Amino acid sequence: MIHEYYELHQPQKTAALKRIDPLPETMRLIDAKKYAQASAYLGFFMQFDYVKNNPKARRLYEALEQKRHSMAYQAKKVAEGVWEGKSDETIGKISAGISDFFLWGDLRDLSIEGYHYLKGEKVDKVLVGLSSIGVAASVATFASEGGIAPVKSGVSALKFIKKSGKMPLWLEKFIVRSASKVRKSGDLKPVKAFFDDFSTVMRAGGIGTTTTLLRTAPSLKAFHNSVGFAKMFGKESGVLVKILGNDAPVYYRLLKNNVSKKGFLEAATYGTKGIRTLAKVGEKRFLKMLKPAVKTSRLTKVFSKHIVDALHRIPVAVYILLAAVSLLFLI
Repeated sequence: MIHEYYELHQPQKTAALKRIDPLPETMRLIDAKKYAQASAYLGFFMQFDYVKNNPKARRLYEALEQKRHSMAYQAKKVAEGVWEGKSDETIGKISAGISDFFLWGDLRDLSIEGYHYLKGEKVDKVLVGLSSIGVAASVATFASEGGIAPVKSGVSALKFIKKSGKMPLWLEKFIVRSASKVRKSGDLKPVKAFFDDFSTVMRAGGIGTTTTLLRTAPSLKAFHNSVGFAKMFGKESGVLVKILGNDAPVYYRLLKNNVSKKGFLEAATYGTKGIRTLAKVGEKRFLKMLKPAVKTSRLTKVFSKHIVDALHRIPVAVYILLAAVSLLFLI
């Protein structure tokens, strides 16, 4: 924490700031057939005029959205969610979640892993742990009239993250360790705080953002500290992490008392240099730094227009006289 605070407040060369061009990274994601990620990434930048007014960016974004909303593409994603239990699109995630949400889903996964155990094959202890917590949550939810529902829905989402291969090691260890306590006591208290945080981030940013914040957090405490970041920026949180790196929630936590959401987002379009400059000079001065070029440009246009209009009003005889005088000096 001290290191990040020190780095943020080091002198920066503000003249070197340059807006990020999102098109190259968007094209790379499209080439990799990661259409949902490409849309989220470019969509973040589309709120800023320098990208929104770029015809190439607009056409690319429209083409992306058309592809993602086609019937064939969505049908493929539904099947992906049902059969593979994972997907990068919302509709696929929903179908995967439905197949894992109910009690039979937890019992099914426990049976599958039990079969692996009997055959001497590798058992996925994380899925066993999640299914055990899911069974306990199903009973507790029924008994408490839905009071523990966030745990049950959280188990379903975490199964999806695990099957996608995006679950961090610290979370896998936490689940295995906590599931053992839940099985012994029948009480969900060991996991309640984590699932409350998980549910808050899910509501704010969705599964994609939640997965990103889990994957980039180095520990359970770090994930807890990123909850405020997720609540502030919602679905944009994942893109901010992509732009600013894994320390994006740390940057926000250090600056949140001194900058607005708008100021932070504007600075993020310049990358980490923008955030460091924002920290150094403050939001008011930072936003002021972005305006002179626009004002000068407008002033130049207005000035040029007045000059042209004035020249049009000068009689032709005056031009002839000026030309004659010029020739006298040349002779």
